[in-house]
Amino acid sequence: MSAVGFIGLGTMGGPMARNLIRAGHSLTFCSRRPEVAAEFTALGARHVATAAEAARASEFTISIVTADADVTDVALGPGGVIEAAAPGKCFIDMSTIGPATVQRIGARLSEAGMGMLDAPVSGGPGGAAAGTLAIMAGGAAADFQRCRGVLEALGKHLFHVGPLGAGQTIKLVNQLIGGGIMALVGEGFALAQAAGADLQAMIDVVKVSSGNSTLFEARAEKFVLADSYPAYFTTELMRKDLALALDLAEAHQVPLPVSAAAFQLYTEAMNQGHKADDFSAVAKVCRRAAGL
Repeated sequence: MSAVGFIGLGTMGGPMARNLIRAGHSLTFCSRRPEVAAEFTALGARHVATAAEAARASEFTISIVTADADVTDVALGPGGVIEAAAPGKCFIDMSTIGPATVQRIGARLSEAGMGMLDAPVSGGPGGAAAGTLAIMAGGAAADFQRCRGVLEALGKHLFHVGPLGAGQTIKLVNQLIGGGIMALVGEGFALAQAAGADLQAMIDVVKVSSGNSTLFEARAEKFVLADSYPAYFTTELMRKDLALALDLAEAHQVPLPVSAAAFQLYTEAMNQGHKADDFSAVAKVCRRAAGL
């Protein structure tokens, strides 16, 4: 079992950290929230004040936070992981951020003697709790193999997808496809409703037809039909991920007209007050646009 540092004990990171403890890894964590500190200290983890202290006590240090600036601060800022960099240590960032940011951080850590993986995840809070996440890791193959024992406590589907930054690229493509599918689901519901179709019948047909997807199965009935949008993955986060994907496309001069249109729908969903709702609330934008 390994000594693991952890930064980012939120909706995803909290259950992931619990799984590390259950698997027998020793955990040193950094959190500003007293209730989180109390919970994980009671589970046997050690609470420290900075990411540097967590990394100093650990062979592997994991972060899962919101945005590029947050990861940069955790890794390179005052009290950051880089202050504890040493040969044999590895920083595993499991956030969803831009590949270029990962590569900049990785270069700085490498200069200080520390390895890095970018290892974003898919599977949501349910997958985080169950330890069944899909993990797409970029970085040196040797670092991936060294980190495998830790990653196996967090996910069921582990992929080494290429050099540093490749994990984020694959994750952004996944988000781009998922966000586009959900926008089309919203438009499909709006059309079916406007035309007077039985929405439950429509769902039953699509589930066994070519329009089906894991997103449709997960959200068509329980979210869109029910008009209830508990935040498993928020509209704000989906819009952020689509923006990252579009930035990546611009850097490589790849046209993404459908994804750009989906991004506008999520922007409108934000403006209509759905920032903290599940991203499937984009369906409400489609309904309103149809006058429904």
